[in-house]
Amino acid sequence: MLLLVFATPVLISCNYILENNKRKKDIVSDIQTKINTYKKEAELLLRVSRNNLDIIELCEAIKHVDTLKNVAQLTERLEKTHFEISKNYNKLAEDKLISIPTYISINNAFEFRDDDNHAFIEKKLKQILNKTETQIQLLNTLGKTTNNVEFKVLAIKDTHTLKSNINKIEDTLNRLNQEAQEI
Repeated sequence: MLLLVFATPVLISCNYILENNKRKKDIVSDIQTKINTYKKEAELLLRVSRNNLDIIELCEAIKHVDTLKNVAQLTERLEKTHFEISKNYNKLAEDKLISIPTYISINNAFEFRDDDNHAFIEKKLKQILNKTETQIQLLNTLGKTTNNVEFKVLAIKDTHTLKSNINKIEDTLNRLNQEAQEI
């Protein structure tokens, strides 16, 4: 009987210690999962921001060689849209304490060109199209990765805008190809 009186509290306290350790491990695991999610959100926001700035720079490159103003309206609209998107990224990054660095120019936006202006513009529009598609993929990944409502709203809103831009870019590329065939 005396053994039972001493053994019961010991067993209860051992069980309490084991349960407490399990809770601590669960808490640490939850914290680690949240940290990994925050890191992934920050990484995706940085990548999508970089991609966005590349598109702005490519628009600038087109504007410098588009002497006939064939795609001026498109590049102005794209540039304006991507400046707004950039402001949204910077604001969200600031709210989430994520530092977005100032990027230097992409390597080939203003590269020396052997081709004519038409071919250069077409090449840059295709790069913008590819970068826009990449940006949509990154935003979709961000939307799936996060539980944060602000990131999800940003991903959905910007994806819609970028899909609209893709249609405009494709229309312009088709028009440029038709003009080139007529010449």
